Parts: sequence; C-alpha cells; structure tokens
Amino acid sequence: MKISKVFFAVFLAAAMAAAISASPIDDYKQAVDKDADNVAARYNLGLAYYQDQQYDNAVEQLRAALDNNRQDAAAHSRIDFQSAQLLGIIYFNFKNDTQQAVDFFKKAQELKPSDADNLYYLGLALKKAGNADEARKYFLKALSSGADNGAEINFRIGQICYDKKDYSGALKFFEKVAAEKPGMAEAREYLGDIYDKLGNADRAVENYQLVIKINPDNLHAQYQLGLNYFKQKEYDRMIAAYKKAISIDPKFASAHYNLGMAYFYRNMYDEAITELETAIKLDPDDAASYALLAQAKTTGYEYYKSKGAASLTGDDLFAARDEFTRALELKPGDAETRKFLDRADDSISKSIPEKLQAASKNFDMKNYGEAYNDWDFVLKADPGNGEAKDGMAKLDKNLNGLVSARMVKAKNLENEGDLAGAISEYSAIAQIAPKSRKKEINDSLNSLMSKLTSSVKTAVSEADVFYAKKAFRKALNKYSEALKYDRNNARALNGITRVNAAMAADEDKYMASAKKYSGSNRQKSISFYKKVLEIDPDNQEADKEIVAMTGTQSAAAVDARKIKELYYDGVDKYVNGDVEDAIKIWQKVLAMDPNYAEAKKNIARSREKLQAIKNLSR
Repeated sequence: MKISKVFFAVFLAAAMAAAISASPIDDYKQAVDKDADNVAARYNLGLAYYQDQQYDNAVEQLRAALDNNRQDAAAHSRIDFQSAQLLGIIYFNFKNDTQQAVDFFKKAQELKPSDADNLYYLGLALKKAGNADEARKYFLKALSSGADNGAEINFRIGQICYDKKDYSGALKFFEKVAAEKPGMAEAREYLGDIYDKLGNADRAVENYQLVIKINPDNLHAQYQLGLNYFKQKEYDRMIAAYKKAISIDPKFASAHYNLGMAYFYRNMYDEAITELETAIKLDPDDAASYALLAQAKTTGYEYYKSKGAASLTGDDLFAARDEFTRALELKPGDAETRKFLDRADDSISKSIPEKLQAASKNFDMKNYGEAYNDWDFVLKADPGNGEAKDGMAKLDKNLNGLVSARMVKAKNLENEGDLAGAISEYSAIAQIAPKSRKKEINDSLNSLMSKLTSSVKTAVSEADVFYAKKAFRKALNKYSEALKYDRNNARALNGITRVNAAMAADEDKYMASAKKYSGSNRQKSISFYKKVLEIDPDNQEADKEIVAMTGTQSAAAVDARKIKELYYDGVDKYVNGDVEDAIKIWQKVLAMDPNYAEAKKNIARSREKLQAIKNLSR
C-alpha cells in the first residue's frame, strides 16, 4: 500500500512571517555580513534560503543561528525552537537524513515539550528511522497535547499497529480516522485489509467499495474486493471486480487466475481456460495455474460432451454439434466424441433434402409454421442454401403467415423447455406482427414470462434446499434446470458457482486429511481418499494413492467410470435407432446412480419416441 509523502508546514508568528516574506535574501546577507553574531539575522537568512529552496545554504545559516553567540539568551529564546524544527524538516524531507531529522526534532522538543506539531514531526521521523515504538509514544503525546491534525496522527499510529500485525489495535485507530475523515481513501484501504484479515468480509467489502468510489483505478482495492466478494458468495460482483482489476493492470497474473477460478466454478470453461492460460503466460512458474487449467480442460471436456449427448438424444442436432465441437477443442483426439460429432453432422446433412421437400409441401398446404421450421433448419445447416432462402422470401411476402410460422417455432421451443428461447422468439415476433395480432402475441408472451418466473423460482428454491443439505449433485442438477429455462439467471449461475466452490473446498479438505493420516492411520487415509473420489472420480492423485495402499482401484472411481461408459453406450444405441436397448442401458445407469439426471431424461424421451412410432404405425 503506497502512502503519499507528507511535507511539513512551518508555523511562525504572523508578524515575523510577514516581515521575512517582504525582504529579499540579499538584504539578510548584508545584515549577517555586517553583524555575524546577530542570531536573528542568521535565522532570517536561513529561513529565506529555505523558502527559496536553497536547502544547503539554509542548513548552514540555521545551524549557525543555533550555535553562534550563545550569550544572547534573549535572541536564542526566540529563534532556537524554530531553527531546530526547520532543520528537522529540511533533513527529513529534502536531504533524506532521517537521523539528523530526529536529532533536531528532539532538540526542538526539549525547548517546547508540548508543541503538538513538533511531537508529530518527531514521531514521523522516528517511524521512518525504524523506531516504531518510540514514534508511537510521540504520536500519542501529540494527541494529548491537542494536535489539530488528529486524523493524520491516528492514521500513523494505525500504520504502526498494522505493521506489527496488531490488527485489533490498528482497527481502533483507523476507525477514528474514518469517523473524522470518512473520505480518506488510505484509511479505508487499511480498514478493508484489516477486516479481510479478521475474516469480516462484509466490513471489508464496505471499505473497499468506498476506496473504489474515490479511486476506481485502485488495483489493490479492486483485487481485494474480488476476494471478499468470493467469501460473500457474490460471484457476479467477484467477476466484475477481477475484470476491472485486469483492465487496470492486464499483466496481473493473480487476477487472471482468480477470474479463471470464478469462471471454472460457474461451468464457464472456455472463459476459465482463456484466463488461466493468460495467467500462465504472465507467471510461467505458478503451479496452481497449471493444475487448475488441467482440471478446467478435463472437466470442461466432460461437461461439453455430456451436454452434446443430451442434445443428441433430444434430437437437437445443432446444439449437439456445437457442444461436441467444444469438447473436441479440449480433447482433440477423443474417438468417442468425434464419433458422436460425425453422427450429428451426418444426421444434419441427411435431413436437408427431407426438410426442403417437407418445407415446400407445407408451404403449398399453407402450413407456414412447419414450412418456416424446415427452411430454418436448412439455413442453419447450410446458410447459403438458395432453395431455403427463396422459401423464406416467400414467407416474408405473407406477413400473417410468417408470424404464424414463427409462433409455431416459439411454441416448439416452449414445449422443449427452452422458455428463454421461446420468449426471445415471441419478442421478435411482436416487432413485426400486424396490429390485429398484437394482443394474441402479448398474451402468449406474458403467459410465458409468468411460467418462466415460476419454473425458475421452483427449480432454484429446490436447489437451495439441496445445497443446504450438502446434496451438491442434486443441487447442481436443479440449478442447471433453472438455467435451461433462463440461461442468464443470476441466482442459478451463482448457485452453480457456490456448489462447485463448496465441492472443491470439501475435496481439498478430504485430500488434506488423507495425506495427514497416510503415515499414521492407513484405513483413515483410505477413507478420506474415497471421499475425494466421491466428489471427483477423476482425481488421479487419490486414485493412485488408493491403488498404492490397497492394490486395487477405489470402488467410487471404478463405478463412476463404469457409469459414464454405460451412459454413452446408451447414447450410441439411441442415435443408431436402438431405442429400446438404449433404455435398458440407461436403466442400468440409474440402478448404479439413482440421481443421474440425464439418464432419467433420456429414458423419458426415448419412451415418448417409441410411443410416437407406435402411434404412427397404427
């Protein structure tokens, strides 16, 4: 923390100051030349040199004023205190000779023991000289002598306490400063640091916010604010604080790391990887950044692959393609993900002729909604497709038909559970719809908004209950469900971040305990490593230690891998048309893990698909 340099003020009698300021240096030199023993003339010349910033000359004359003609007691009684104090000021501020400054301030203090300003100056010089205890003594004397700069003195005492790690003592003095000068940023910054060290995140945030209000570019305050937002579980604000810190100093590696960690906990893996890679470029020796980057890539790969599989089984081929592409960017050589991506691409390509034919037929039959959806599919797959473009142009000529078509699309999104997407579509429709249909569209939009609010509220509330019970997997599923309704919902996003942070904290705690007991209590160590693997089945260190101690892999790790293998076997069966076999496989998954949400959803979708096939065959 940088504190600005303080220049001393000199307090002289008004009449003397006025007389001096009116006289040039040459006049005082002549006075000294004519009477070398004139103590007042020496002092006046020294003061004139000081005011003209000729500090070496000022020192020479002021020293002479103190030393010469000691027999003139009356003159020395008038100028000795001012001379000693002014010499202390010059040595402290301009000649960087702290010990000489201390000596002269002490000489002045002997002459006027209760002069509050001089006591303060002496305290500053002692503090700079490294004698903090004695400096504090003189600061306290300055306060008891009625110093009119109490806030500044309390600030310096607070600094001394802080440097000694006496945070409770420092807190008392900095709070006095804040009470007298609420806008003193330096004191607020210290208060933020102290409350942070004392574990009071609310008060730390309160003070850092005041610092930033005064100086938005205070890097230390922005960084510390992010840390304390993390403690408060205010993740949106945490991310904003770190973004601001990085904008102030793009080369601040720790800020990039912490922002990457925030994104990682929020399941925003692309963003996390970008920040962590930046942190490593800035600090190539930081092991924590490498570790978290590896974890982000592994977890991100699994996350995108899982989302892609869910989209594939939900017949959302474009979403599946996007997610599998992202997964392969993190693990380019993964054969299974490549296979699923090829399946999605192949299904999209094969669907284009069918969609074009169906779109033309639906348009002729005035089924504009179906025609719109079919041509829209083709243009997503092939933006340059001329036939689809011409079809959309024909729909544009029939405004009511286009509105109806897009309303069908909005309804389909609603039925698929993408309430946010449906609302976006209805909002776009409202911009182009004729007046005769405005009420119909607004009614649909308002109904959907109400449904969205209710669905999100229910999912988030259930997730909060699971989180409170430490049922973290169930909480994640519910927060994720809320995001399917509203992909930008802050409560759900913060909930996911909170759950991931809690799971990471538990994983670290169990890992530390496992290592602690590894030499003294083998069974206890194994039990903690198993807890680690229950949270993170891919934790290689825990798996390796269990194998070393038992000769076999942990059941948690083995089961987790088996469950994943079974789940993706089911996906493979489903996309190949073996829907009944896919259901049987996913039922095995649920037998091993009853809370596997995607397996449950896929079974429900598959049964609906089988029923639809049966209905068509009747």
